[in-house]
Amino acid sequence: MKTLGLKGLVVSPAIWPGKNLQVQPGDLSKFAPYGNGVYGYQINSLEPIKGDPPQEKSGGIIYFGNAVKKEDFSGFLRMMGVRADHKDYAAFVQKSLYPVEDRYFNQLRLISKFGLKYMFGAIDDGEYKLFKDQKLTIGETFWEFIESEKGRFGTSFGDSRIEGKMGGDGEYAREQLSFGFMLENEYHQVYRIWSRAWLVTK
Repeated sequence: MKTLGLKGLVVSPAIWPGKNLQVQPGDLSKFAPYGNGVYGYQINSLEPIKGDPPQEKSGGIIYFGNAVKKEDFSGFLRMMGVRADHKDYAAFVQKSLYPVEDRYFNQLRLISKFGLKYMFGAIDDGEYKLFKDQKLTIGETFWEFIESEKGRFGTSFGDSRIEGKMGGDGEYAREQLSFGFMLENEYHQVYRIWSRAWLVTK
């Protein structure tokens, strides 16, 4: 059996022995759904492999909880190739009026001046040269967003400031603040972060 050259790795067969399973755990053409099964599973609508950015080494989406430490988040940004120390960007914000349907509370999108000019055509050569830096770096701005949302919604399971805002029932399924991050375009330095909630079930 192939082990991809990983010594000591025990690889299970693609067809699980002795079981008549509807979905084989070794069927890598399918992706596991989200959820714990208490209220059913949510279909994974993403294309994690075919949805990769073919002309960039980094990209995609990650979801994470509110207990993330600053040094870990900074390391994640470095790993993703985010130019976290840059200050030459424009910031865009949006608040959801319908968070249950939209699946977010607030979102922040940062676009570099390079992206503004060469991807969006929003600024010309003269505006590009005169573009003013922000006071905070990209990394600092993202961290401030995280801290601000934690202050706004709290960090605890079932916090009254967030309860019921993402479809929780207040008893068996209660909200807790979390976040999503997307590297929309590495080359043009387009990044997005949003606050969301996940339903903690009993």
